[in-house]
Amino acid sequence: MLKFIKTFKEEMISISLLIIGFFCLNWVLGKYFPSSALFDVVSQLETVAYGIVRFIVVLAMAWVGVRVIFPNVFKFLRDDFYDKFPLLEKNLKYILATTIFLVFVLAGSITAKAQDSIRHELLQNLTEQLDVREITTNSSPEIDKYLQSVGFDYPVPWCAAFVSWNLSNVNIDNPNSAWSPNFARDKDVIWYSKTAYKQRVQKLLCGDVVTFYYSRLKRVGHVGFYIKTDKSGYFITIEGNTNSSGSRTGDGVYIKKRDPRKTHAVSRYIKTT
Repeated sequence: MLKFIKTFKEEMISISLLIIGFFCLNWVLGKYFPSSALFDVVSQLETVAYGIVRFIVVLAMAWVGVRVIFPNVFKFLRDDFYDKFPLLEKNLKYILATTIFLVFVLAGSITAKAQDSIRHELLQNLTEQLDVREITTNSSPEIDKYLQSVGFDYPVPWCAAFVSWNLSNVNIDNPNSAWSPNFARDKDVIWYSKTAYKQRVQKLLCGDVVTFYYSRLKRVGHVGFYIKTDKSGYFITIEGNTNSSGSRTGDGVYIKKRDPRKTHAVSRYIKTT
């Protein structure tokens, strides 16, 4: 263990500094921007750790694959290339070392990009729409686009159309509807807030769809995207047709902080992770 730490001391120091930086940034955001905190240090560290493990597993599988499918290549890499690398000319060492390093960087980038690529693309798209606002009631060029995608050429409440358009935009099958109850169908639901009724224990993921039930309507009356759960246990969401106070008939796209106990359900349409 001491030998490992000594060999990789620079990497260990860098990781420690990154963790400290995460905590400091999290503290600043929590103190000065308490209602908009989209940074969760625990979630970020979990994501980084998962990415590292995934990369190592992929690398190990590739190594085993070479050993099984191309045993002669494996033997050459192990016996001739690796063991005799110190004996090569200096210029050739530079070329080979640089090539190997770039291959690892490229492999790491591809692996990271593949991880939840659809969810990352969706989140980026949603973030870019946070400035969408109504010009007249339930209408603007962007909102009209949402509504037209589900068959409406005139202004109507558009929270569900916003969800549907964004899912369709990343080629994900969904109810394709402006009717919010359609996003709480039992076959799609992975989590219910009313545990006495039904509870499906699955980890919620960015891009899942959260729905809200209204007693006076006696139905689901609002829908948005789940982004993450913050440290206090609240859902961070991005929703259309809401406002700063969380109305279901608001004027734009907003980031919201929702109490899970006051939500109805979470549905999943992005099946691959």
